[in-house]
Amino acid sequence: MQKKPHTIKIRLLIPIIALFYTGCVWDDPITTRKITKDYYLRWVYEKNEQIIIRSSDGGKQGGTVVGETVFAVGFDENYIIAKQHPNLEKEVSQRLFSERAANGDYVLSNPNDTIYLWKGDEYYQENGKWFHKTNGWDPTDSLKPYKAKTIYHIIQIGEENRTQYKFENENQFLAKRKKLGIPENLDFTIVDEDLE
Repeated sequence: MQKKPHTIKIRLLIPIIALFYTGCVWDDPITTRKITKDYYLRWVYEKNEQIIIRSSDGGKQGGTVVGETVFAVGFDENYIIAKQHPNLEKEVSQRLFSERAANGDYVLSNPNDTIYLWKGDEYYQENGKWFHKTNGWDPTDSLKPYKAKTIYHIIQIGEENRTQYKFENENQFLAKRKKLGIPENLDFTIVDEDLE
């Protein structure tokens, strides 16, 4: 007895569909790496979205302790130290598109931001204010992360004291580190050189 051609096609098609379906179902875009205790380095899809979270469920969910983009972390049983480049994409977007004029155009709070607009967009000055008509914007990769700026963090993770400090420059970070008595041998042991 000869099998019908459509039966053979269906038998071949079912495993292919099953393989595709399981690939989509199990594709988990969230990546976590345990730092210490209940602190995790976490990102979704792209490493330039790395953050530090505090989580009680193994890093699946939790509160953000340090936002994008964390690129260096060190820790011991009492402290976590971290370096972060800020994500200026959100900040620039807020400046470009948060305030609309009566005619529907956007108020341009910082004229230097015109470098992020589409090349064909119009911008103009009226009554001492700058405005732009837009078709969207073209953020450069250099905004996320913005590597020209480094923010330093110290997070106390002891049971009795969970304080966090944030510094705009390395000298302030080093001074506070010394004042807190953080050992000199506590160094940045997790470093992402691509994001550095």
